[in-house]
Amino acid sequence: MFEFLRSYIIYLALLSGIVGALSLPKLPGNKAKFLVLLIWFSIITEIVGYYFTQWTGLLNFYVYNFYMFASFSAYILLLRALLTKYNNRIASIAFLILFVIAYCLNLLYFKDDMNRSFTYSFAIGVLLVLILSCLYLIEIFNSEKILNFKKSVFFWYVLGILVFHVPFTPFMLAINWFLIKQDESIFSLVLFILNFLAHSCFIIGFLWSEKKYNY
Repeated sequence: MFEFLRSYIIYLALLSGIVGALSLPKLPGNKAKFLVLLIWFSIITEIVGYYFTQWTGLLNFYVYNFYMFASFSAYILLLRALLTKYNNRIASIAFLILFVIAYCLNLLYFKDDMNRSFTYSFAIGVLLVLILSCLYLIEIFNSEKILNFKKSVFFWYVLGILVFHVPFTPFMLAINWFLIKQDESIFSLVLFILNFLAHSCFIIGFLWSEKKYNY
């Protein structure tokens, strides 16, 4: 019933990508512009993933597993740039190394059958990003930034990442661990709703943020 919703996710990403591109004047540094780049990277991935099987005859797990690796690595590096405390920044580097190791192990484990999602790497990536995001929020709430945190594009972007990945992870693990049959209709509905919430956070961040808080 809801299978068609999955094809509309690209339009959500395009909307937030266009809003982000139009908001570039108030995204002063490379760190802020990097957010827009990440959104357009996801748009390109969706397009390539959609046509990948048609172009190559292979399933598109290759595309999305690579996207998962690249995006989580980018999230961790972004959060490292946002963190100010030395110990937290060191922890972010350790987390990046841990994620790369986990992904490589996942790659080796499935080397004979790459036509599957790297669920364990995804779950580890979400956990690491969640911890770093909590550290970032704690730093905000313990500083003067608490007075204007809603005016920062970074706050809304991190919130969008969490809004999508934290609920989606147990859904994926339930399908993988408990061998629940994947209903494409429900899967598409969940994916669309979470993408809608995430891109709404991105758009709010681009529209509500102020230049002086986006450094």
